Amino acid sequence: MKTLFFSVVFLMFSSLNLCATESLQSTPFFQASKKQPYHLTIGAVLFDREGRIACHHFREILGHKDIYILMRESMENNETPLMTLGRGLNEEFGATAQPVAFLGCLSGYLPDSRLSFEKTTLYIACQLVNWNPENRDLEDPEASSIIEWLESDVLISIMRNQGIRFQHRVDADESEMIERALPYIQKRLE
Repeated sequence: MKTLFFSVVFLMFSSLNLCATESLQSTPFFQASKKQPYHLTIGAVLFDREGRIACHHFREILGHKDIYILMRESMENNETPLMTLGRGLNEEFGATAQPVAFLGCLSGYLPDSRLSFEKTTLYIACQLVNWNPENRDLEDPEASSIIEWLESDVLISIMRNQGIRFQHRVDADESEMIERALPYIQKRLE
């Protein structure tokens, strides 16, 4: 009798897990919606052998000029943060990299007339392994950017000034994540 009971419980939990997995596959679990106003992305402080950091430079986007951002990729269903990191680096930069350190996160409320939501970005310092910008995914929204490799002090200054311009967006200033990455970058360059 106990065996039958445990078999039924096992089948019940298995079917619940299957339903949850199917549900995850059909809706974007980590992406903001009216029903779920929370969004999760993975960001990268990607550095090369000279210690320069890769960033997107949008000369103009959504009516704003000279916007600089680090790589940030939305998590998709059934992905781990490192899977999202690898996919994002490849799609946005045409890069592969070695993750070096978890740097923490930036999180804040983003007001928007279409959909206001709370966005959290987990950042990882990564050392460039291979860069082929011609492999960028042209369907990716960030494909319209120019990829720039900047010295950390220059990018920190740009990010701080950008944060002043866009005070309503906590992710407009990613300088803190760059500063957190610096000890890991310097150690790798020794």
